Amino acid sequence: MRRYVMALLLLAALLPGTARAETASLPVIMYHHVSKDASKAGDYVVTPEQLEGDLRYLRERGYTAVSLRELVEYSRGTGTLPEKPVLITFDDGQLSVLEYVLPLLEKYDMFAVAAVVGKYCDREETLEYRSPEYSYMTWAEVGELAASGRFEIASHTQDMHEESFPRRGCMPKVTETMEQYRAALNADLEAVERKIEAVTGERPFCFAYPFGFHCSEAAEVLAGRGYAVALTCEERVNVLSGEPGELMELARFNRSANENRLSFFARLGIV
Repeated sequence: MRRYVMALLLLAALLPGTARAETASLPVIMYHHVSKDASKAGDYVVTPEQLEGDLRYLRERGYTAVSLRELVEYSRGTGTLPEKPVLITFDDGQLSVLEYVLPLLEKYDMFAVAAVVGKYCDREETLEYRSPEYSYMTWAEVGELAASGRFEIASHTQDMHEESFPRRGCMPKVTETMEQYRAALNADLEAVERKIEAVTGERPFCFAYPFGFHCSEAAEVLAGRGYAVALTCEERVNVLSGEPGELMELARFNRSANENRLSFFARLGIV
């Protein structure tokens, strides 16, 4: 823990920022898959109707879905945030995000982040039968999503989206030296960044930690590669004050279909 805290302090020293007298509360919602089959709804799957209900709930309570760029500008003292900001994210890169989610964001004039896994997009390029009910996006579809202006694309690693050992997400293997680990993580990030850049025109500056697993060494690698935002799976409302590096450990609430809307949003302070 001490090494992790020291790494965050080092990261903060590297990133520009301007502490503010006032603070901004930022709840972040983490979605995954969206399916029209209600029998699939669960911890990581919601239906389009449930998602639309969430978006309507946010709008009726005066919340504005902000972009990553707005957050970075606010943290660096070069921009402002609306009175009630919320960040909406979708992990893994399912085709349902393009087919089901995008039309709803357009309907409710909202924005979101899609964190894609490179190997999933690679695999989709070879498949003949595909459906938003079970497929991931191809790279061309990732580009289409970005071109909509409603989504920013984040990295979710190229080939480190595994919860099991020996690596567990982007964590070091117990058999690796730190030099070997940094080389492996840099190589993975370089691969997915190049592919995202090829279809969006820019490299990602946001990273979503697979399964929320993170460590000081990963934070250092991300900072060295120019990332400005990193998303975890810790559930708490973020408080932004313009402190350097404060966006590199954003907490998020997973949206499970098993929790009713009022209960879920109450935990985020959205009532």
